[in-house]
Amino acid sequence: MRELTERLDELENRGQVNLPAGTTLTFGGYTKLDLIYDLDQGQGDTTSVRTLTLGADDGGGFDAHARQTRLNFKTETQTEKGPLTTFVEVDFFGTRGNDVLSNSHQLRLRHAYGRWNGWTAGQTWTTFMPIEVYPATVDFRGPTGLPFIRQAQLRYTLKAAPNFDVSLAIENPEFSGRGVVGGVTAPLGETIGSTFSGVNSDFDQTPDFLAAGTWKSGEHLLRGAVVVRDLEGPSQLGGDSDTGWGFNLAGGTPLWEGGRLVGSFTYGDGIGRYIIDGIGQDAFIDATGELNTIEAYGATAQVMHAFSDKVSAGLAYGFYEVEDTFAPTDTEKLQTVHLSLFYKPVKRLTVGAEVSRGEREVASGADIDATRLQGSVQFNF
Repeated sequence: MRELTERLDELENRGQVNLPAGTTLTFGGYTKLDLIYDLDQGQGDTTSVRTLTLGADDGGGFDAHARQTRLNFKTETQTEKGPLTTFVEVDFFGTRGNDVLSNSHQLRLRHAYGRWNGWTAGQTWTTFMPIEVYPATVDFRGPTGLPFIRQAQLRYTLKAAPNFDVSLAIENPEFSGRGVVGGVTAPLGETIGSTFSGVNSDFDQTPDFLAAGTWKSGEHLLRGAVVVRDLEGPSQLGGDSDTGWGFNLAGGTPLWEGGRLVGSFTYGDGIGRYIIDGIGQDAFIDATGELNTIEAYGATAQVMHAFSDKVSAGLAYGFYEVEDTFAPTDTEKLQTVHLSLFYKPVKRLTVGAEVSRGEREVASGADIDATRLQGSVQFNF
């Protein structure tokens, strides 16, 4: 009797989460330790081939962090007109903490959206991004050349056929380029400047317009997406404007028992920020005030093989290139290779090991490459 009384007291005094009737709440996420050794040049907490510095090889070195650790929660509420879901997720890739003392890295918003009857409103992956066939790597960033943005949007998705979905969206615009104020003469004769940056400048006039179609049949997937943008320069540089546009084709298919191929190809003019290493390469504004869109394309492919339900491996290649550059030191071509191994000793634990190599070539023809060794331990909950 005493044990029953103690158990009742324990239940009555336990903390609880109060939810509206008909709503469920699910918590998720993981902790992840990354162990990194750069052989040539330090790249930071994720591989960043676009920021490799020519002539600055420092021998790299060892680093460790847990910034990819992730927390999320999801709610689902049954309504008279279908389920209503919300999802919020954060990680610790905000402002970096001080490694000398406390490593107190700040939270960063990843997702915050709601869905109901085909509508999605909030921040999540861009409609342009083929998240369904994104390569699996130990490194958080992954291969170059892929569409990659999370941003605020209003999207509607409808089932046009049993195996085919269509999505239409308006998404947050942001000019990602540079412009000349005054201008200086570069070694190759171009008039260049860096006193103006369009990142987070908030002078865009209209949203970006996107559409995507996804076909699925069993393990096979084919997806296409397009984006159209109105690129507006700031008034102090003449206020010139132009149209940016691009498309992505992506897919995935089994190759053999345990084997799978995924791939993506992106091409466009004025869509630099929609590609993972293309930030700052939407367009540039020259000394006459003319806005010049930058033509770019990227491609990525990965072959994965599952040796068992516990061991899998993958080989991924990424490529990114621009046809127009702003200065001799601008990135013109990037390439990456990731060789990854994953081991799952139990259901919610994954141990990873990876060798990656990246190469950056700038407009002058100079290039640099770097190799990274990386291990990881991830606990999902």
